[in-house]
Amino acid sequence: MSEIKEMLSGGTRTSVGNSDQVIAALVADSSGLDDVYRLFLDDDPVVAMRSSYVAMRVAEQKPESVKPFAADLLRNLELYTQQEVRWHVPQLLVHLDLSKDQKRRAYDVVMTWAETDKSKIVGYYGFQAAADFAQTDGELLEDFIPRIRKANESGSKSIQSRCKKIAKQLGISL
Repeated sequence: MSEIKEMLSGGTRTSVGNSDQVIAALVADSSGLDDVYRLFLDDDPVVAMRSSYVAMRVAEQKPESVKPFAADLLRNLELYTQQEVRWHVPQLLVHLDLSKDQKRRAYDVVMTWAETDKSKIVGYYGFQAAADFAQTDGELLEDFIPRIRKANESGSKSIQSRCKKIAKQLGISL
């Protein structure tokens, strides 16, 4: 077992365990990020959740840290089925300088997650990432507007709140 996996193991999916130590180490020296991104698909759901959390927190401080993993993230999008990983992957994707085709593929996947995953948190971050993509692509924006309006009508309070913030961000009415 890798040292990083060992540090991210144990406890429950609702706890961060030793993640803060791993984050601090990776902000100082990002050489362990290869292991972290590979662990998104680990069989242990705690390790998968925490690894994606660690990557997301490192990216908050060092957005460029995501770039070397763009191809892996895009290749594995459909494989990310665990809800906690789906919370974090959209927050990583927005740090990437994606081609038009890559952006559209990422948009399609995170919109599907946002609209179909039972987790409200997946919806929250999925809609936000999709909005960020749509903001830079007129065709995506055209697709996004009716979908965000529908989510605002039928979504939970947290989704409706996110929809209102997104509408303000995009300068659209719901």
